[in-house]
Amino acid sequence: MGLFLLLRKQWGDDFQIYAGDEGFGGSPQSTKEAWRHFQRVENKYFLRGNLLWQKGCFRSLVSADVAILNANMRVVSNTLVLLLRKILRRKTILWGHAEGKNWFASRLRGLYLRLCNGFIAYTQSQAQMIQLLSPERPVWVAANSCVRWEDCMPCALSRENADQFIYVGRLVREKKVGLLLESFLEARARALIPRQARLVFVGDGEERSVLEARVQECDAGGVVEFAGHISDTERLRASYRDAICSVSPGYVGLSATQSFSFGIPMLIASDEFHSPEIEACREGFNARFFASDDVKALAEELGLVYSQKNGLFASGKEIADWTQQNYSFEAMNDAFVRAVEEV
Repeated sequence: MGLFLLLRKQWGDDFQIYAGDEGFGGSPQSTKEAWRHFQRVENKYFLRGNLLWQKGCFRSLVSADVAILNANMRVVSNTLVLLLRKILRRKTILWGHAEGKNWFASRLRGLYLRLCNGFIAYTQSQAQMIQLLSPERPVWVAANSCVRWEDCMPCALSRENADQFIYVGRLVREKKVGLLLESFLEARARALIPRQARLVFVGDGEERSVLEARVQECDAGGVVEFAGHISDTERLRASYRDAICSVSPGYVGLSATQSFSFGIPMLIASDEFHSPEIEACREGFNARFFASDDVKALAEELGLVYSQKNGLFASGKEIADWTQQNYSFEAMNDAFVRAVEEV
């Protein structure tokens, strides 16, 4: 949302944003705030939800001077818009992932790229893939962000005085939040961390009741907290204030760059189908990796991080400053503006 507000400020009413209520599989969902700035279109899913036609923006997209389209090839309406704009010799930029999830999709991607005038990739490595597939196409990098430039500053409390681990995200099985809880309980039982060390879950989901029952069973209610969903930046900053590090027991997403924006490093499961934000996670600077699906491995990492709070990562200020330069809405905005100007 922050990116689109910056682009609207840059281009004014010449910039129109079209979006449906939700993406494939029901997530992510457009917020109520979004409809103050977006043009709502109707999402029509077919073939068991695997393909999408967006109704209500076709003519506007075809006629625009420059169009930036979601590069997901499952959005059939965008594919047709892309083809028509190529025939009409109008400038089109694609924005999205560099490769498909299987051999056929990856091969088709090469054909898809020939229809556009440039590509905005999520990461440097994906940009390099695009350049290999289509060397004549200009490529820009706009790393996914969920933070503003001004929000990238370390939390007030020093890491030396911090006493908690934090998870921020959906409390769902695929995020493996149960693994984190069991690892924390084992670390306490084995005295790898002190008894007063805490674990905070920020978020909601169907696994919350399961986690709460397990906490009650172990009589750990005094050190495990469920804060619920928090979207306000200042409230999130307060939640991170006492954190030694955040933890991603499953695949990494935007919560990584959010954590880094507050100067908080992250423990990350190594062998997962991570989102592009994994490229922001740098071993020894703002992240450490542990063996996936291994309760003992994560418990030992929690113990190591607790015992060496200031010795394993860069300072909070260094992490926050680096995030500001590379993973803020403003950094994304600059990439989009350059792309439009250059095509």
